[in-house]
Amino acid sequence: MKLIKGVAVIAVTLGLSGAAMAQDKPFEGVTLRVLSTQQPWDAAVSPLIPEFEEKTGAKVQMDLYAFAQAVQKVGVELSTGSPAYDVFFAEASDVARYAAMNRLAPFDDAIAANPDFDIDDLIPSTRAGFTSDGVLYGIPFFAATQLYYWNAEELEAAGVQAPPETFEDMLAMCRVLKDKGVAPCTALRGKPNTSENIWYWTQIFLGEGGSWVKDFPDDMTPTVNTPAAVKAAQIYAELLTQHGIPGSVSAGYDEVVVAMQQGNVPMVVDGAPLAGRILDPELSKVSGKLGFAPPPGGAKGRHAPFTAQGWVVGAASKNVEAAQAFVMWATSKETVRKVTLNSPFLAVTRNSIWTDPDFIKAHGYDYGHGSFTEAYSAALAAADPNYRLPIPEFRAMGDRVGLALQQIVTGDADAQTALDAAQKDIERQFRRAGYLD
Repeated sequence: MKLIKGVAVIAVTLGLSGAAMAQDKPFEGVTLRVLSTQQPWDAAVSPLIPEFEEKTGAKVQMDLYAFAQAVQKVGVELSTGSPAYDVFFAEASDVARYAAMNRLAPFDDAIAANPDFDIDDLIPSTRAGFTSDGVLYGIPFFAATQLYYWNAEELEAAGVQAPPETFEDMLAMCRVLKDKGVAPCTALRGKPNTSENIWYWTQIFLGEGGSWVKDFPDDMTPTVNTPAAVKAAQIYAELLTQHGIPGSVSAGYDEVVVAMQQGNVPMVVDGAPLAGRILDPELSKVSGKLGFAPPPGGAKGRHAPFTAQGWVVGAASKNVEAAQAFVMWATSKETVRKVTLNSPFLAVTRNSIWTDPDFIKAHGYDYGHGSFTEAYSAALAAADPNYRLPIPEFRAMGDRVGLALQQIVTGDADAQTALDAAQKDIERQFRRAGYLD
């Protein structure tokens, strides 16, 4: 009951102004520590935090790390039940794992106490990603999929037709471009983990007819060494090693953004939310030249990536009420609108923002080669709901296959051998988890 009352107070407080706010600061003396990432959302929302502090009396300390480092640190803090942080960055695929460990504070009472937050305005798939066993454990601020970006001028000059229908078509295009002296052809993530090389490779794997398990959730036998998985690994490896930027084996999304933004490659497949950075008017050399389309597919269709990112509150936090109030303030319609209209951040999770004329004007990016917003919508429609299995063990599973992919691209093992070893390790993981006899 205390939680409902506290959030109700903050909901009222945020509706007041001037002297009334100064007289009623429900979280005076509270310092919230936020563990998150050095990504566009955090950069854009940080300058607005003084508004929350002024209205509530709380102080907010943002500790931001590079993506992989942040994910690792979040894992340590939440797995140990540490109370050092109140708010944590989380990917939807990790919510089930932390919820099963009782490390997250439920949001349902906080949402019920503040109907003005309008939880129904959140894109359903993103909200579902932060729900486990019917309980909402966080608020998504980032709707992620990927797009195919291409430099229309450069490809037309080279006589290459874009966009490709499949990744094999894209590979063929890269071979033609290489013969014509246009190299590297692309940039892609090579870091071996669920958020980097697996985030890219999975769409090739699913497009070739693969699946993570035989029949989710009825038959959880892993299937990461099938012919579809091997073929997908071979396509990925050739794109990365023969047609990718130098250092591709260790590249993350930052390297992909810079390569496309600076015109060093004529095409990439990567995050739709990265368009704001790729087209940053102060840095981009390709603004006005790009086309946008959903990512390529495979013999069994298009399976665009999908996940959501957001903030959760640790169950061990000594400031749960204030922390949840902060998360709800940051992800409110008003704050999200300010964020996206005053920054490159555009991966919003609120339906009302996607239909906002000002948002479309700011981020439409239609240069005559495919509308960004239309491509984003089409990619989300083609996204596979089980792109990342909603099980606590998925990150470990993905990281293990990611390691196999790195062994393949570095030549330490052929595709079948590396994936066979990953299959055996994942089977052992699943037996320990009780999925297999």
